[in-house]
Amino acid sequence: MDSVEPVSPDRTLASDIVVLHVDDDEQFRRATELKLGREPNITEIRSAGSVDAALDRYADEGVDIDCIVSDYELQNRTGIDLLRTVRDADPNLPFIIFTGAGSEDAASDALSAGATNYLQKGSDDIRFAVLAKHIRQAVENRRAEKEIHRGFKAIEVTNEGIALVTPDFEFNYVNEAFAHLFGYDQNELLGRDWGCVVPEAVTAYVEPTFEPAMDQWETETTVTEPDGSEMTLHVTVSPITNDGFVCTVENVTERKEREAALERENERLDQFASMVSHDLRNPINIVELYTEEARKTGDEEYFDEIEAATDRMKDIVSDLLALARTEEIETDDSVSLSALAGETWENTETENASLENEFGDARVVASEPRLKELFANLYRNVAAHAGEDVTVRTGRTADGFFVEDDGTGIPEAERERVLEAGYSTGETTGFGLTIVAQVATTHGWTFEISESESGGARFEFGDVEFDP
Repeated sequence: MDSVEPVSPDRTLASDIVVLHVDDDEQFRRATELKLGREPNITEIRSAGSVDAALDRYADEGVDIDCIVSDYELQNRTGIDLLRTVRDADPNLPFIIFTGAGSEDAASDALSAGATNYLQKGSDDIRFAVLAKHIRQAVENRRAEKEIHRGFKAIEVTNEGIALVTPDFEFNYVNEAFAHLFGYDQNELLGRDWGCVVPEAVTAYVEPTFEPAMDQWETETTVTEPDGSEMTLHVTVSPITNDGFVCTVENVTERKEREAALERENERLDQFASMVSHDLRNPINIVELYTEEARKTGDEEYFDEIEAATDRMKDIVSDLLALARTEEIETDDSVSLSALAGETWENTETENASLENEFGDARVVASEPRLKELFANLYRNVAAHAGEDVTVRTGRTADGFFVEDDGTGIPEAERERVLEAGYSTGETTGFGLTIVAQVATTHGWTFEISESESGGARFEFGDVEFDP
């Protein structure tokens, strides 16, 4: 918004006004009803001849009284008695004392008791026109106050942080959400320079360029909280003519995280679609080819090729299912690394490789099925790529564990690419190390590929929670 619309009579706030007129002179009540009924915006006049009758009218739930006009002197009681009773229920309802008993004491009593205004009666049209003008003005002011109050109430209850900032860049008002966002109480920020909480990325842009005619400006910026966590804020600055500007701040950290997660998920789905299309096509083509040859020749040796291709498809489907398991790990399992590493080795085809299991009695808090996937894929990777007569060694580190071999190793330039799903060496295409990385990530572990002392590949996992 370029400006805030001021409250003005042009907004016709003082329309459809209902007036309660209290006077014990019935003839004057009729005259007043006649005269005021001709005035613009005054649509209904209700009359009462006493304080009690007026209170009954005022208490009528079916009538919304906008203004009370009362004589000063009434039978048995006064207009001031009525005023005090009304003020107990509504401190702000327009109440005009309209009386022929004009005196400074009466005026002082009326205004001290909370009257909106004090006017003397008269029989001419001008006197009633003046009364109507005061009624409209009082009702307009009251309705404007209600609008402002509703507006500020809405500002107070919204989750968006809203602040009014002076042209000198000091807080003139902040709602509770704004103060809470930065760890303050509302009153603590009033009068302070906005740079005490607003990110420098915002103040550095706005302060040199601010002028009442500037356009609304918005940005997103990331700030570091006292506990070290990061918070992404969407900040909007909207000038208000010469009175400064409104600064709104919204914490969009969760939304940005959801957007990033959705983007990652979409990328993963695209990647899966590509992998399924690419990696299953070859074995499917092989099955079709050898099936046709088997039908033509009846030679059973083609069935061996078909079986190998279907086994490859099973492996691909199994790997894809493993990759699709993105749920976070929530487990209190205490897993023996030595027992799990040894058992997985026995159940994995590793050909001529051998295992040196040096985990000892180390136990980790982990999902046992997912940890088995991790070790199985590391072992299969060794069998497929490390060469012949390879020795695999396992052991602990200061904050985790490692699996390494003395094979051919992984060139440094390839260490990031081998984690990509479907990475191809030219001879084989696989997902094993992608699954390893995923299992580590879902446990909250770090994962790094480096070179072992013997020149082979070393897979190291950190930030692992051990069971004492």
